[in-house]
Amino acid sequence: MRQSVALLILMLMIVLSIGKKAITNIKTSQVSEETLQVSSDITQISEETTQVSSDITQISEETTQISPEITQVSEETLQVSSDITQISEETTQISPKITQIFEETASLCRQVNDETGLTVNKRPTPNSPKVGTVDFNQQVKLIEGYRNIRGPAGRTWVEISSPISGFVSRGFPGNETNLIECSEVAENSSGETPTESSTENTSINNLPTQTSPTSESASEIDESLCREIDSKKAPRGLAVRSDASRRSEYRGKVPVDGQLILVENYRLIPDKNGEKRKWVKISYPLRGFVSAGNLIECE
Repeated sequence: MRQSVALLILMLMIVLSIGKKAITNIKTSQVSEETLQVSSDITQISEETTQVSSDITQISEETTQISPEITQVSEETLQVSSDITQISEETTQISPKITQIFEETASLCRQVNDETGLTVNKRPTPNSPKVGTVDFNQQVKLIEGYRNIRGPAGRTWVEISSPISGFVSRGFPGNETNLIECSEVAENSSGETPTESSTENTSINNLPTQTSPTSESASEIDESLCREIDSKKAPRGLAVRSDASRRSEYRGKVPVDGQLILVENYRLIPDKNGEKRKWVKISYPLRGFVSAGNLIECE
């Protein structure tokens, strides 16, 4: 009996030992498989990491190549900007010079206002050699820095550079009407070339202040508003303009022996272009403005 129990116990111990080994082997196998799976995952991650690292390296190399190009473009843009700024500054400097040259050239232009034309002499005297002639209405150009030269018998001369070089007579003091400014002629759409005196009486004593008429008759009002042209200052008549400026529209002229009527309640009007002259509005023989310094009261 005891032997049977001992044998049974022995067999049970053997079975338990075999079972433990089997369990151990199963766990070991399972762990090994899991280890292999983890190792495979690690290998895959390592490969992907290597690929990413390679991509990063490539991007870095491309960025390194692009960076100098960006720098070059930036430098070229700055250079172009600097060139544009320089051109703009030079243009700003040139523009006033062009305007100045144009104004100076325009201010030197004159047109012959003598119907017989003018003789061009070598020197400012009628006895000097004749170098040519300029016709009526022909344009001439004064020399830069020109000045009026008093010649024999009190005649005033001026030097021209075009169309030929020499000296021409402007006339006598107080009647220097042989040449007129081109700008004034250009505005004369009818082809007339009336002369206006460029100098004014500072006091203009021949134009008293007009007061409002009361019960005077029409004839008395017309008589008080009547004016004649000073033949010494405007021997060829007086131009009538649309406004108080030589640059305004030309409407016609009043002949030197004609009379004109001022508007009621007239007043002296300063020149709108800043010239040293005053204007007055007239109603007859046509409506417009005339240079006040060329008028005298009707006799």
